[in-house]
Amino acid sequence: QNYAKNGLATREFNEKVLKGQEVQDSLSGADVILITMGSNDLLNEFKKTAQEILNTDTKFKSADEALASLKESVKKNPLLVLSAINALNNWDYNSFEKEWIQMMKTVNSLKKDDAKVIVTTIYNPAGNMKLPSTLNKIVEDIIENMNAIIEKRAGKYDYEVADVYQSSVTSHLQKDGVHPDSQGQQIIADLVCKEYEK
Repeated sequence: QNYAKNGLATREFNEKVLKGQEVQDSLSGADVILITMGSNDLLNEFKKTAQEILNTDTKFKSADEALASLKESVKKNPLLVLSAINALNNWDYNSFEKEWIQMMKTVNSLKKDDAKVIVTTIYNPAGNMKLPSTLNKIVEDIIENMNAIIEKRAGKYDYEVADVYQSSVTSHLQKDGVHPDSQGQQIIADLVCKEYEK
C-alpha cells in the first residue's frame, strides 16, 4: 500500500493520513513499513522564511519560486544575505521533532511487534541551486540537524535509518531540482533494501 502524498509535511501526515482507518489497518497488518518524511517540512519552512526575509505577503507556490525571489532581492540588496542568515539560524526544529515523535508513536502503537520500520534521511537539493556559499552552508546545517533528529529517535521508536543524505541522489534529480529521477529513486530503493537485508 502506498500512502505517499505530494507536498505533505509531517504535521499534515499526522492529521490527515495517519488517522484514517484504512491506513491504520494497513499498518497493523504490515510486515515492512517504509517512511520518507521531512523534505516538505524543510521546503515549507523555507518558503515561510523567505516570506519573512523579503517582508512580503506573497505566498510562494514552491521553494524554487521562493529561492528565485530571494536570489533576485539579494542581487539588488546584498545586505539581505545577513537577514537570510539570521532567519535561517533561527530555524524551528522543535515543531518538526514534535511531529516526528507523534508520527513514530502512532506507527509503534499500530504495528506488529516484529514489523520492520525503515525511514530515510533528508537529502540536500540546495547544492544544485547555486545559493551564495554562506546560505548553502546554513541550509546544509539545517538538513543535518533535521537528520540528527531522525537518527537520534531510532532506538526509542524501533526503526532503522537508510542514510540518503550521504548518497549520490542529488546528482540524479528531475528538472525541478528537488525530486529524484528514476536513477535517483533506484539509489534510494537500493539503500532501503540494504538496510532491510541487515
